[in-house]
Parts: sequence; structure tokens; C-alpha cells
Amino acid sequence: MAFSGQLIGRLLTERLKELGWNETELARRAGVAQPTTHRILGGESNNPRIDNVNKLARALGLDSAALLAGQLQTDFDENVVAGPDIKGRVPRISWVQAGALSEAIDLFEPGYAEEWLDCPFPHSNGAFCLEVRGTSMFPDYRPGELILVEPNIEPLHDDDIVARTPDGQATFKRLQITEDGTYLLALNPEFPNRIITVPDGTEICGVVTGSWMNRRRRTN
Repeated sequence: MAFSGQLIGRLLTERLKELGWNETELARRAGVAQPTTHRILGGESNNPRIDNVNKLARALGLDSAALLAGQLQTDFDENVVAGPDIKGRVPRISWVQAGALSEAIDLFEPGYAEEWLDCPFPHSNGAFCLEVRGTSMFPDYRPGELILVEPNIEPLHDDDIVARTPDGQATFKRLQITEDGTYLLALNPEFPNRIITVPDGTEICGVVTGSWMNRRRRTN
């Protein structure tokens, strides 16, 4: 199905609302002028520039190719409109696996994920979830809480991120980008060494876009 400006605007707007962003925030993250962003979201442009659509889709963690082909319509109709509580399933992986993630790893490979969980938030195909361990991000995040990690969103100052350190360890912290440098911040005021300078070679695995508690206890 050929893409239309109105359909693209509707799908982008749905995702924008789910993330809790406004148009200004999206324009800043995507690097697209705010008036242009407004026109695309409002479906006012019948033939929006593909490069601008790609930038907006990437910022929102959407598959731009599927969006332009009109293939996301079914996903939104089924996962957002018809199913307001569930937006699809995501793989839950271990922190060890998160520390070893690379573009060559296929999260959909049978047996790689520890389990597949219903997710209450819209997400891209590359999204995954982790179970919070420890209290470094308390009180915003509690031990046992699940976090949704989007690898396709550009991280910005004050985003909560999962990063891979040079020694292959995955860590969950708040990103601080300042004039003095880039830091990782533990939110718990009682946590020792709350501010960590980002070591050379650190890679950001993804931005945390949502969290929830799975109340059903696992038997394994």
C-alpha cells in the first residue's frame, strides 16, 4: 500500500502520545524543524519528504520502511486501538545477554530470550526488556520491575539508558550530558558513587521508554 501523508501523520502522532512527548520534543530529538514536524504530524503534507519522515520515525523508535509502506497501520489498529492494555510481546533477556548485545545477535532466535512478555507500551521490533536488579535507580524504579529498552532512539540528556561498559557489563543509569562531560547517574540518593564518568568505549544499548511490574510470579 502506498503511503499517504494523513496515515503517516496519524501513526506518528499515536506513537508520540504513547511516549508522552510533545511536538517540540520530537522535533528536537529528530533534528527536524518544528513547523515541518507539525505539518507532517497533522497530515497537512500529502507528500512529505522521505528523509524527514525517516528522522521522525527513528526518533520515535518506529520502522520507517514499514511506516512508508503503510504496513504499520495493521499493527497500530490491532495493538493500540483494539488492545489498549497490550501492545505486543517483547523478549526479556538477562543482564549478561544485554552486556553482550551486538547487531549480529538476533533476539528472535529461538531460545535466546529468557521469556516473551506482554508489553503495555508500543515498541519497535528491536526492543527488549530487562528486570531491574538492585536499588541504584530507586525510588523511580524498584527491584523486580521490568524496563522496556528501545535501541533505535537517540539518547539525550536526562534519558534513562542501558549502557554497556568496556568490560562487557550492562548498567542502568540516567544519562547526564553537561559542559563538563558525560556522566551516568544513579537516582538513589543513598547509593554510593552516584555519579560515574562514562569510560571511553562505553556503548549505549538503548533508551528506557517505559516500565511496569509483572505481578505473575515465574516458576523457573
